[in-house]
Amino acid sequence: MTQTAYRFYLKIQQVEKVCLFELAWGRGQQLSVTIPYPENLTIFYQDWQTKYLSFYHRALRGRVVSTGTIIRQVDWEQKLVQAEAKLLCEFHRWLRHEELFEIRAIIAQAAKQKTENFLPSQHNTHVPTIDIFLTCNCQELCRLPWEVWEITEFAASSKIRIVRQPINIHDTPVNYQSKPCRGKARVLAILGDDTGLNFQVDREAVKSLSPIAEVEFVGWQPHERQAQLKDKIVKAIKDERGWDILFFAGHSNENLNTGGELAIAPGISLSMI
Repeated sequence: MTQTAYRFYLKIQQVEKVCLFELAWGRGQQLSVTIPYPENLTIFYQDWQTKYLSFYHRALRGRVVSTGTIIRQVDWEQKLVQAEAKLLCEFHRWLRHEELFEIRAIIAQAAKQKTENFLPSQHNTHVPTIDIFLTCNCQELCRLPWEVWEITEFAASSKIRIVRQPINIHDTPVNYQSKPCRGKARVLAILGDDTGLNFQVDREAVKSLSPIAEVEFVGWQPHERQAQLKDKIVKAIKDERGWDILFFAGHSNENLNTGGELAIAPGISLSMI
């Protein structure tokens, strides 16, 4: 590769029992491989999803104690941890398929070269990154935790940043015209339904960006009306100054008719279309 690319486009399509991986980069270079899709991956995902829903819907709900009876409580948290480990193990095993070696090697080589060309300084402390724009053709693939794919485990160097994008994009990007640099990046953090969750660590992590970014938090308040909450969040997202990062903390769910749902408060969701 005469000119190293640091941006890759990976399209993954499932056709019956096989998956086609198509990698594109640089000046028209591309590589395609086909590997079998393991049925266990779907089974383990469904098992993890069941345990996840059971943990948050049952283990965290108030219980009624029956007088004179002993009820054996199910440790849903432990079952969820085990199901997650099982799913990730199968996911990593599948992506270590020998047919994917060349795709991973190309990305690893780019990561290695970018690290070698990176000259850290007192004023430049960011970690060099490789961007992979990922597209999947079905919900079964979209559900998988691609962000934890150990692409460069045998040649770890630059950070791999996976960006998900829809398979079809019809609209023109907003604010496409170039604008003068406005200084600090702008971050909008939406804090949603915190049932069974603790946002303290997330809040502190986002706050730590303050020296290099303008951070704004928005979220629900007790006794806030549904229409009022949705209007507040939508207005924040549509701020004319724009956002460089949108961060959401809370529960979410998939929806066959939309792009999914974000739980912005207990019993209240926003649809992503």
